[in-house]
Amino acid sequence: MKGSLPTKIGRLVANLALNPRYVPRTIVHNVINGATPLDLELPWFSYSAIDFLAKHLTTDMDVCEYGSGGSTLFFARRTREVFSIEDNEVWHGLVTERVRQLGLKNVQIKLCPFNFKNPVGFEKSDYLLAMPKQKFDIIVIDGSEEWNQVRPICFRYAEQFVKPGGCIIVDDSWRYSTIRNQNHASRHQIFESVGPCRPGVTSTDIFFY
Repeated sequence: MKGSLPTKIGRLVANLALNPRYVPRTIVHNVINGATPLDLELPWFSYSAIDFLAKHLTTDMDVCEYGSGGSTLFFARRTREVFSIEDNEVWHGLVTERVRQLGLKNVQIKLCPFNFKNPVGFEKSDYLLAMPKQKFDIIVIDGSEEWNQVRPICFRYAEQFVKPGGCIIVDDSWRYSTIRNQNHASRHQIFESVGPCRPGVTSTDIFFY
């Protein structure tokens, strides 16, 4: 989140003081083992959002996510089907291989390269339009982004594919005031806390439809 280094450190200390249950995970995930979210089988979300989802998800839910990784494994172990859209060929290979090693049969990862440093024409890109034309219980907006914000475009596109009663998850949500202020959700909740493999506090928003 934004701020000077002292501000970020102060925010981190304050969040851990208010949520001491996150301290052991923060130490293990961020200090000791040097693991990645893919190693941990966790989304790169805030812990508060991860804990909510661990209770919320059911095995009859279908998931689509912009961006693959630890979240792909996390959702695959808890839901019926996971469709991931990935732009990075190397990362796509790593996640695909991990899915194969774990024997997860309910995951499809589609490679859709795109130059996010020059996102002209993103609205018509194969990456954005790769989402299957069906309704999903969970849609995740957590894909690549460079200098220009494209996650709000993904969010607006995804709203037409979320089931009634479903939700859209936006990670690093503190960046996207337009999404918080312009959406068709019946309600939305901000999950702000520390998280795995990140040095400070972040926010993950969940929009309920």
